[in-house]
Amino acid sequence: MGPVVATFVTFGLFWGSWAVMIFNIQHTFALSDSELGVVLALAIAVAGASSAVMAHLANRVGARRLMWVALLAWSVLLVILSAVHQRWAFVVALVAVEIAGGSIDTAMNAEASHRLMGNPAGLVRFHALFNIGAIMGAAGAGIVLHAGISWRWIWPAVAVVALVVGGWTFTTDSGQAIGDPDPVGHAERVHPVQRIRRDGLLILLVVFALAEVTEGGVDTWGVLYLRNHLATGVLLGAGAYVVGQVVAATTRGAGGGLVGRLSARRGLVVGGCVAGGGILLESLSPLSGLAALGLALGAGGASLFWPLVMSNVSRLASQVVSAVGTFTAAGYIGWVAGAPLVGWVSQAYGPQRGLQVLALAAFAVAIVSALSSERSRRPAQSG
Repeated sequence: MGPVVATFVTFGLFWGSWAVMIFNIQHTFALSDSELGVVLALAIAVAGASSAVMAHLANRVGARRLMWVALLAWSVLLVILSAVHQRWAFVVALVAVEIAGGSIDTAMNAEASHRLMGNPAGLVRFHALFNIGAIMGAAGAGIVLHAGISWRWIWPAVAVVALVVGGWTFTTDSGQAIGDPDPVGHAERVHPVQRIRRDGLLILLVVFALAEVTEGGVDTWGVLYLRNHLATGVLLGAGAYVVGQVVAATTRGAGGGLVGRLSARRGLVVGGCVAGGGILLESLSPLSGLAALGLALGAGGASLFWPLVMSNVSRLASQVVSAVGTFTAAGYIGWVAGAPLVGWVSQAYGPQRGLQVLALAAFAVAIVSALSSERSRRPAQSG
């Protein structure tokens, strides 16, 4: 599991640095809030579509093989992304980076979910590794930017880490796929969404996409709001995000046993209320310190969404690898829907309203989850 652990941390490095650097990137390429939302939507939409495809590939060639190939490609693309100067080139490079990143996301979640099948508490704790990486990425980016060093030097450093982890993963690849045998037989090919419906997970899939509107939005718009519209320094913006990730890592790590025993429905209710309340506080407070506290609460509450849903999927899905890929794609769809919506609302009605859209999505997750019925464990049909 060593390479999988390292991959989770490495992926967190990128998203932690992204949260802090997005202010600098936006100003480097003169992107308005609405333009930034469209760029993100384009990149993540393609990544989401590729994730669904890569889930089927992981079933055939193995999640670990997909993971090291994607890591090596990602490391090269990160260097290219940090080096481009034209806006159109940045958009193209970002799309390519997100495609490779979506493949990494699918592969590492499939590998972790498969190996920790039947251990939801362990899977929740495992996702704390992503938050540890995000803490290091955000703190490192904050320090580098505060020192006056260009943001363009940060992602090549992440690329070096990804290159090392990809090489390590390659050396541990047995060449065997971990895909689930098809319980309905090879003669009957079932579409992934049809299989999700048959497993009773379709409502959870929709709720998860809505939840990722909030989680993805916090990473991008939460810190950007502090730095752009409350004129806070890079250290306070990065610090607030780091505090949120510390809360997330603590919740997932130390509280993994408790959180793992929570049903996905209850966990989504708690996470939705905490995230919605925190983001609403950030949007309403004129004080940068109080707004930073709201951001920390928003990030901490939203951190419950992904591991709880994935642990539930690994417990109930008849084909775990394929289901994890489908849910990963749904998560990216949530990001796609949220990015341009929040960007447009921020541009047209003010940044506070944009954050309040995220808070509304979080409260909607809590309400829909509270009203939905609980799904019981599916009888074991596959390894």
